[in-house]
Amino acid sequence: MKNSILLNPFAVLSDKKQTIIGIISLILGILIAHFMDINIQILRIDPTEKVSLLKSFLNLCVCISFLSLAFFGIGKIINKKTRFIDILNTVLLAFIPVYLSLFQNINNFLTNEINQIVEAIANGDIYNMSPPILLLIVGLIGLAFFIYYIYLLFIGFKTATNAKKAWHYVLFFATLIIIDLLTSIIINSI
Repeated sequence: MKNSILLNPFAVLSDKKQTIIGIISLILGILIAHFMDINIQILRIDPTEKVSLLKSFLNLCVCISFLSLAFFGIGKIINKKTRFIDILNTVLLAFIPVYLSLFQNINNFLTNEINQIVEAIANGDIYNMSPPILLLIVGLIGLAFFIYYIYLLFIGFKTATNAKKAWHYVLFFATLIIIDLLTSIIINSI
């Protein structure tokens, strides 16, 4: 059975197509993050009041470069034939669902909802507040995009490195969490 592009784009698309799609999506992701006022990090998005184009660019460059270098390093440990372009394409393509999830903040929807919840917590009114149904729906859609993002990272890494053993997967997820913590410090200091 032929692989579906949604299940494993890394097995279906050529390296060149992956790179082109990845670079185009990166440029669009920078613009979307800027216009939706969201700081992108590896395992979270942070709706803010204003995100400059430079800040969006730097955040994504930090995330993509650190993830690519870290996964390439552990990829070489797993399989000496791991190529950097395969890892870079994995990271670039995996971020596409993240970029799509940024549309949750159209008209600062997420920012406003989060501010209302934070204010209700500060005032002690959180217990009297009914759950915002639209926020719950948007949150579930965002969660689906996040799960797909992690899936693409994992399947791309697995394809690029030919990872098959349990310790390979543990190393992947441990690296993902460590790089998230490291890049969060860097991004929040920019």
